[in-house]
Amino acid sequence: MSAAACLLAAASCIPHPSTPSTSGPACPGAGASGTRCRRRPAPLLRCSPARRRGPARALDERLLEAAAAEESHGEEAGVDVGGGFLDAEGDEVGEQAVVVEEQRPPAKAFVKSRRQRQEEEEEAATGQDRFKLINGKEIFQEKAYLVGVEFKRTGGNLFGIEESLKELEQLADTAGLVVVGSTYQKLSTPNPRTYIGSGKVSEIRSAIHALDVETVIFDDELSPGQLRNLEKSFGGSVRVCDRTALILDIFNQRAATHEAALQVTLAQMEYQLPRLTKMWSHLERQAGGQVKGMGEKQIEVDKRILRTQIGALRKELESVRKHRKLYRNRRQSVPIPVVSLVGYTNAGKSTLLNRLTGADVLAEDKLFATLDPTTRRVLMKNGTEFLLTDTVGFIQKLPTMLVAAFRATLEEISESSVIVHLVDISHPLAQQQIDAVDRVLKELDVESIRKLVVWNKIDNTDEPFRVKEEAEKQGIICISAMNGDGLEEFCNAIQAKLKDSMVPIEAFVPYDKGDLLNDIHRVGMVEKMEYKENGTFVKAHVPLPLARLLTPLRQQVVAAV
Repeated sequence: MSAAACLLAAASCIPHPSTPSTSGPACPGAGASGTRCRRRPAPLLRCSPARRRGPARALDERLLEAAAAEESHGEEAGVDVGGGFLDAEGDEVGEQAVVVEEQRPPAKAFVKSRRQRQEEEEEAATGQDRFKLINGKEIFQEKAYLVGVEFKRTGGNLFGIEESLKELEQLADTAGLVVVGSTYQKLSTPNPRTYIGSGKVSEIRSAIHALDVETVIFDDELSPGQLRNLEKSFGGSVRVCDRTALILDIFNQRAATHEAALQVTLAQMEYQLPRLTKMWSHLERQAGGQVKGMGEKQIEVDKRILRTQIGALRKELESVRKHRKLYRNRRQSVPIPVVSLVGYTNAGKSTLLNRLTGADVLAEDKLFATLDPTTRRVLMKNGTEFLLTDTVGFIQKLPTMLVAAFRATLEEISESSVIVHLVDISHPLAQQQIDAVDRVLKELDVESIRKLVVWNKIDNTDEPFRVKEEAEKQGIICISAMNGDGLEEFCNAIQAKLKDSMVPIEAFVPYDKGDLLNDIHRVGMVEKMEYKENGTFVKAHVPLPLARLLTPLRQQVVAAV
């Protein structure tokens, strides 16, 4: 019992002057007088000291103040304060005391409340840590769970299921998600309702609750019905998407120019159009007129609006294509050869462009770090120039709508003199990545353009000397775009490929047409020059557009090789 409570107990045994003492058992706090205790054992009661009479009133007030102060201190510390309150009797005329029951929460309630506050603060701090800055945008890192399916009828897939899920995890990380788990299933055919079996659905549902999953990502494209059924099975708070939607989201985050934003928006709308049924719940019909029917459904209105927007975007992108074609025609008037860098995403294309040209293109160890094509001029040691273009990276299971939407960008490849296929030779699935890129190039119908295969990241391999020996046997160049190894050999190989794409000419250039001679030196490869009295005789290899300009001056016309 606390000191204040003891004083209160003792004070409760002080006899009132007007009340005679009675016999009875002595209270422990009453002292030797044996005065009968007037204190009730329970419940704890309180009365206002203003209603008291007799000499104990002042003492009661002081004791009540002390008890209240101690009680307040104990509540602040989160500890229950022991002891009771005075029980009082009415005044001489028999007025009953006003009794108010004290409602004090137990000590555990204060401790639990504090623990809850600490947990809330920790959760808030953890939530702040889940924000990630991507391309100047603050992205909340949702917890993602990956799902893949391996079909027994193999042949179409270049990657195994585990390797494909690893790549999907890289895509999720690029999109700003945190992967907390993954699973896959082997099937003969996909389930038409949920794509996976019912047992696997239950397994994923358990993982969602155990890991607090917010997004479930499938490695293959899902139909609108499968998306709707899976979200219903997993619970309305969980978002379900597929690889296509994830790639579109990455492209949307990294689109840095107006053209790229248009292309990504078009691809997203074409993806969303057949999936509007799962995105809207207000599917009631609009009210018709007084003599008309029910009107059209809201979903039909939304689809019509989306189709209108898709048509407007296609028109705008068509104007972009015309602008690019005009720019290419203008560039061809000064016929500098164009070399395009293609390859699997994260193969090091932007790093190579920066190394050769001193550009500041974003180069990260991320998938799809670069979306917008970048062209820079490269000057070789012999004075020959060419334009080097960095294009968007390819990936397996690349959505068809993305290839169509980025048609204006990918057309740059078709106008190239040489295509450089850059390969990350340090990747364990380098050959599968090569095959995936070759498939896309075949879709673009650019197989007729001369191609140079270059193995990059040779410094990251375990046996670089053995890799270089194998490359020499196949006529492949090995480089490291990061530290600059092999770049001189790379430029010489480019020069040789450009020469193969050029037309050999012999022409007599008068002195009053010296600008043509400068163009031959700048974009062609001069083999012989003789200065005559009225002009200069030149033997060289030049691009086909320049060869056409030199037709009146050529002494001999040789067909292009």
